[in-house]
Amino acid sequence: MMLEHQVVFDLELALPRAEALAFVRDVPRSLAKANFLEALTVVPGEPELVRAALPVNAAFLGQRSLPFESELVITDAGARLIGRPLDPDGPGWAEVDGEAEVAPLAAGSRGADGARVRYRFDVRVHLRLPEPERWGGRALLHMIEFTARSVLERVTAQFPAAVQAAASEAEGAVVA
Repeated sequence: MMLEHQVVFDLELALPRAEALAFVRDVPRSLAKANFLEALTVVPGEPELVRAALPVNAAFLGQRSLPFESELVITDAGARLIGRPLDPDGPGWAEVDGEAEVAPLAAGSRGADGARVRYRFDVRVHLRLPEPERWGGRALLHMIEFTARSVLERVTAQFPAAVQAAASEAEGAVVA
């Protein structure tokens, strides 16, 4: 079973464009407040790899972690994550694609030196479930899908606040 969810949000930062670019390209810094991600690491190389796990607490799985790995690609406007397929042991895995694009703010918004960042995350969760053989099994799969989709939406809904909290910290560091 595969579930998909997209999160799109904008942030206005009181950071000059160059510092906003550095912020979005520094994954440990920009996702420092994403407490819902487990074991977030960036592996140096060409390309750099972002690794973490999405915790899932659902009745049908219990408390599990769905690992993901994404390539980090620097772009002129910011950075992009490209999800890579995995084949881990366990109930499943996730693919996380995303993009952060930095643009200057219009004059008067948050200061002449501010920047607007548009984030987009596409999360696909791949779950390993047995094939249903009867209508009862199919009904159970529908319940599992509903529960898993709700959990995925709840987890991904935390992205905007986490990035905003990290951005506020970065703004404070620039002001100080």
